[in-house]
Amino acid sequence: MSMPDLKPIIFYDIPSIVQSEPWSPNTMKTRYCLTFKGLPFQTVWLEYPEIKPFYEQHSLVPTTLRNIKGTPTPVCTLPIIMDPNTNRFITDSFAIAQYLDEQYPDTPKVLPNNTAALVHVFHTAFYSAIEGIGLLGSFRGAQKLNPESKEYYMRTREERFGIPWEQFATLEKREEQWNALRTGCNTMDGWYATSSGQFMLGDTPCFADFMVAGLYNWIRYCFKNEEWEEVKSWNGGRWRRLVEETDRYLDCSK
Repeated sequence: MSMPDLKPIIFYDIPSIVQSEPWSPNTMKTRYCLTFKGLPFQTVWLEYPEIKPFYEQHSLVPTTLRNIKGTPTPVCTLPIIMDPNTNRFITDSFAIAQYLDEQYPDTPKVLPNNTAALVHVFHTAFYSAIEGIGLLGSFRGAQKLNPESKEYYMRTREERFGIPWEQFATLEKREEQWNALRTGCNTMDGWYATSSGQFMLGDTPCFADFMVAGLYNWIRYCFKNEEWEEVKSWNGGRWRRLVEETDRYLDCSK
């Protein structure tokens, strides 16, 4: 099937208070992939309380496990795509990346040269590196959500972390988590320093770069301006350059 004959892929994303601004670093990974591959798509926005009913309506199985009150619990998350060209729903950003490469082999690969297994390992290492920012990140991110999503998000994050919302961003926790973010950035900088180019695999971005760029775009959008200005200066300006070089693939007009 040639590109002009393709029906637009339906991409399910989480809206924010400014629709033209990306909010979720998880869904950004898929938005990057779709634009990078040049695939036609259109966005359908789902508020947080709408996600679980959507899974149930379409008989989708949650693939994400979250530790809630000490118990690994399946949760319904975005992104999801529905490809009308194959009548298939795909959940989870990594599975979506694999699907897009396999289904549309004539488009640029986001998991090139049989790197899917390595990128999957990187996925685990990446989230381990940034897990220390969970409380502050949740607190900052909630401020950009629409009211119906914000209430749901705050309530479920209190359940996940087991503390009241007002304790998410105390001065003490903010300093502790900011230092954890700085440590994570230093770890990731070491990974990038081993590449021969500006991206993880050289001069062309791949899914691993979209993971990292999504994090920094989320910081740019959800954190305070002075916080983003500080992060931009870390590691020789690497994260500012990464965001700038991948912005062309973050198409929020659809």
